[in-house]
Amino acid sequence: MLRRLLLPLALLYVVLAWALNTVLAKQAVAQMDPLAFTFSRFLVMTPLAFALARLGGNRIHVARRDVPALLVCGACGFGVYQYFWIVGLAHTTPFASALLGAMSPIFTLAIVALLGHERVRSGRWLGVLIAFAGIAIFEGAFSGAATLRLGDLLTLCGALVFAGYNVVSARLLDRYTPLELLAITMAIGTVIIAPGGIPALARTDFAALGWDVWWRLIYATLFPILLTYPVWSYGIGRIGAARVSIFSFLVPVLTGLLSVPILHASFPRYELLGAAICIAGMFVANLLGRVSLTSIWSQRTLPLER
Repeated sequence: MLRRLLLPLALLYVVLAWALNTVLAKQAVAQMDPLAFTFSRFLVMTPLAFALARLGGNRIHVARRDVPALLVCGACGFGVYQYFWIVGLAHTTPFASALLGAMSPIFTLAIVALLGHERVRSGRWLGVLIAFAGIAIFEGAFSGAATLRLGDLLTLCGALVFAGYNVVSARLLDRYTPLELLAITMAIGTVIIAPGGIPALARTDFAALGWDVWWRLIYATLFPILLTYPVWSYGIGRIGAARVSIFSFLVPVLTGLLSVPILHASFPRYELLGAAICIAGMFVANLLGRVSLTSIWSQRTLPLER
């Protein structure tokens, strides 16, 4: 019984670590330049990622034919994405950041459909429509409080950029292990962050930063990627990407819950309703990924594939 619970508990640890990171990073960037915060993390995370890959028996190599794809992955997965994510977080709430960032799989779906890489079933598009309706409600479109915050817009742009990483990296994972790809693309991302990060670091008075900022920086350096990605990848290897991805829907929920005791946050009812509808839409898109609405209508007892 205990062994059965180990994997779900490990995946819950991952999503909790991701949710907590968003809340703690929000606190940190209130006292530290967002780009200085991010660049500091990557200066430490990148060599640690290479060390982790080597300890895992991975041989770091780059094939010449893969250079363009790796550059795109580095930009979309870390470099350009981090500009959108961290600056967006500085101008919105952790709850909104987690929720809107979770739209990346929806954007990934749209990209693969437009490029013709996959045939997207109508059941999945239903989930997309529900998710976007939830975002509209979350942003106050039907409550008379419609305001699209700068941070929300930047976070959505970041989710769209990260979708590019999802699409391109899928073609590289047959030639690179997850840890190997992580190390290489993180190094590329660090170079891309450098033009904004170096001046921000130069302006930062680290001696004036209190321990409350330092421990958040240490947490953000170790947990969100280095101490969680291997666990997440292990889960995918054991039970499959589809079942593991269901756990990711908990990230916005846990972020919202953690924001209450840590940040003393409160949420309007329309935000809670919109978030619930958005998460439901993402869940439907995941659940009905291989089922057409026509087949559901004509065979209502057909069990859904997972």
